[in-house]
Amino acid sequence: MKILYLVGGKSAIGGGATVRDAMFVRGLADAGHEVVALSVMGQARVEGSEEDSRLFTPLVGGGVSHFFPALSRMLSALVSLWRHPRPIRSLTSFAVGGYVDRAGPALVGILAGRDKNLRDDFAKCMEQVESNPPNPDIVVLSSPVLSALAEPLRANLGCPVVCLTQGADRHMESLEEPFRSDARKLVRRNARNFAIAVATSRHFAIRATEFMALPASRVKVVPPGIDAEAFANPSPRVRSPFVIGYCDGIRQEKGLDTLVDALDQLIKSGSTDVELHIAGKIDDSRYWQRIKRRLESPLLSGRHKVYGELGRKARKEFLAGLSVYATSTREPESKGLVILEAMALGVPVTAPSSGIIPEIFQLVNGGLLVSSEAPVWMYAQAFELLASMPETADSLGKNAARGVAEHFSISRAAERLSNILVAAVRAGEAAKPA
Repeated sequence: MKILYLVGGKSAIGGGATVRDAMFVRGLADAGHEVVALSVMGQARVEGSEEDSRLFTPLVGGGVSHFFPALSRMLSALVSLWRHPRPIRSLTSFAVGGYVDRAGPALVGILAGRDKNLRDDFAKCMEQVESNPPNPDIVVLSSPVLSALAEPLRANLGCPVVCLTQGADRHMESLEEPFRSDARKLVRRNARNFAIAVATSRHFAIRATEFMALPASRVKVVPPGIDAEAFANPSPRVRSPFVIGYCDGIRQEKGLDTLVDALDQLIKSGSTDVELHIAGKIDDSRYWQRIKRRLESPLLSGRHKVYGELGRKARKEFLAGLSVYATSTREPESKGLVILEAMALGVPVTAPSSGIIPEIFQLVNGGLLVSSEAPVWMYAQAFELLASMPETADSLGKNAARGVAEHFSISRAAERLSNILVAAVRAGEAAKPA
């Protein structure tokens, strides 16, 4: 099966390529499918991994003409139109308290994608497609941010379009009005052209049906997968000092401050020789400055390490040096890839029961779940329990490694997605007139 996999480039607000996209592209190719992975609106960047970023060929500049020649020309023309200021110029920025929300008008412009100039030029490009087979059997859009492509691709290539949700609704719901409402309306309009939408978990499948106004029968679940073998760890789990690890975006919604407060409580209790190791991209510099001031206090100074943003190899080394991996996110986790990587290394996890996390723990008994609104003392208590019962923590880590290898491998995730894509192609063929 020929699969065209489209991701957003660096200027695709909230819809860029992710680690999950890279894993799906690799997994589908390993399963024997012909996968062409392209990025629209610039070079794709997978956070923390230049190797994964290179999987996606930017449309502008070529490199794909030997796969689908007319499709390359058509999409390149479409990208040049999206780069042109005309479709977005008519939208005004929305100012709140001196802050200008530029993401809102830009994202709404991408989702609309069909003003008269764009539609006319797109139609001209499509005239070339039918005379230059072969075309893909199916198109995968990595995010609803790219959903404006669904209708013209489906109509002109004659193949189904599948969209991965990946939690993009949260980004759109964070926009200021009127852009939030406009984005929701446009996504719902565009989603009518999806054969299937794919969510990461049952939690997000329910959210996707509401956000995109799709019937439940058209939303499927494919849990994420990781390269469990690459994250296998023959070394024993670190016991002393008791190292709590955090590896995620650094912003208020991710809740690093809760772990800092828990560290404070543990040190004051005097019951644990404990450290907090922090890695991740700084998404909110003001929030990070507040965290830094706390960490530089006399009590916490010397009890923490900061690593910055990590690539895959460095992230493995970071996670392997932990006693427990912790997340205290305030927003529902949509993919949980770092959680799975820590578990694959035999590191138990402490995490809130929200988003995909409870569904991971249903299959993998690899740590301690706390309430999604757990106070600081509950995290501190969970850490103290694991530190005081090292054999139990080791056992949880071993359970985690086995469970991830069994339930959350790349091959397993790719197989699930492949089955959905094959079924969508067959359903599309059956629906064509004889």
